[in-house]
Amino acid sequence: MPVMDGLEATKRIRKIEKAYGIRIPIIALTAGTERRTIESGMDYHMVKPINRQDLLKAIAYINGKG
Repeated sequence: MPVMDGLEATKRIRKIEKAYGIRIPIIALTAGTERRTIESGMDYHMVKPINRQDLLKAIAYINGKG
């Protein structure tokens, strides 16, 4: 992303959400480490390349959180 990376975008989204009392599910799709994505406030971490089973697992995980 030209202005900020996904980690910074997630942190900003999480701050804005508090004012509205909502939570938007965010799934990280990276080649990086899970620790950094989860610490930034993302809900789930997926490693590239993704496949259908991994995507369905991520969706099921997020649906179970709500």
